[in-house]
Amino acid sequence: MDKPLIKLMSPYDDNTVRRDVRDLLTACGTLKANFVVLAGQDIGRKYEVNKAQVLIGRNETCDIFIDDEDVSRHHARIMVEPDKILIQDLGSTNGTLVNGARVARHILTNGDRVQIGNLTILKFNFLDEMEDTFNEQLYTAANKDFLTQAYNKKYFLDRLKMEVSHSRRHGVPLSLIIFDLDFFKQINDRYGHLVGDQVLKQLSFQVSQMKRHEDLLARYGGEEFVILLRDIPEENAVQIAEKLRTRIAESSIFVDNLEVRVTLSLGVATFFRNNYKNDESFLKAADHHLYLAKNKGRNQVHYSEQLQRSSES
Repeated sequence: MDKPLIKLMSPYDDNTVRRDVRDLLTACGTLKANFVVLAGQDIGRKYEVNKAQVLIGRNETCDIFIDDEDVSRHHARIMVEPDKILIQDLGSTNGTLVNGARVARHILTNGDRVQIGNLTILKFNFLDEMEDTFNEQLYTAANKDFLTQAYNKKYFLDRLKMEVSHSRRHGVPLSLIIFDLDFFKQINDRYGHLVGDQVLKQLSFQVSQMKRHEDLLARYGGEEFVILLRDIPEENAVQIAEKLRTRIAESSIFVDNLEVRVTLSLGVATFFRNNYKNDESFLKAADHHLYLAKNKGRNQVHYSEQLQRSSES
């Protein structure tokens, strides 16, 4: 019986490009200390330990700000020493827990879980550049809209609850602008969805350049966006909305060699001194004003004082 032929494979794969392979692990550099939010508000957010002392607390000046009534204004302090990193409780009302045990002062080790209040857990890590980049990508994927890079709806709704709580506690106004592109379906029908996507992407970029750093821009759904403005009364919020409407109406969006002109309809509502029952009724009011702006002809701003004036006349 003839023996089966065995085809010998070449030791070289012609489809593989020969290159010098560098050591990616060595290239990652030194380890950096940071905290990542495991539970509470803004899950996945990273805080770098990049100075000698890092404050944690409910005071907005803290390096790690936690908007939770169970958290003291100056709750705990991270201290960087030559040979160790420590956490120290600052006499907080409800204490600081590390790995489930209440501590006054504790030397942190990689993987320690720090609980601040009843909602927030921070994980202490030493990460290299590769791991740091990976965590950043996870955070972005979980909290931002892939197309526009604005925050996503879930992140916005979580943040809205937090900001309404802040407004109640401090007695300061919180304004919300909700807007969408007029006749966006016509853009998709005329130019195609790829052009429509680019219009949304460029619109988001333009709005992000106009807003304050502390204002939150999120994609609420489809062609609808929201801007959350802390400490901004209704009168100022309306001015911001009108400025946004005018700027977009007077500018052009270019996709390759195609010029697209768009306009916005905007609704504005302001939460102040419990004038709305909760965050849901507040959001519903802003959405109602957007509906009225579109119903009355589009390319305009609608807000609550307009309803008051019309009912008084």
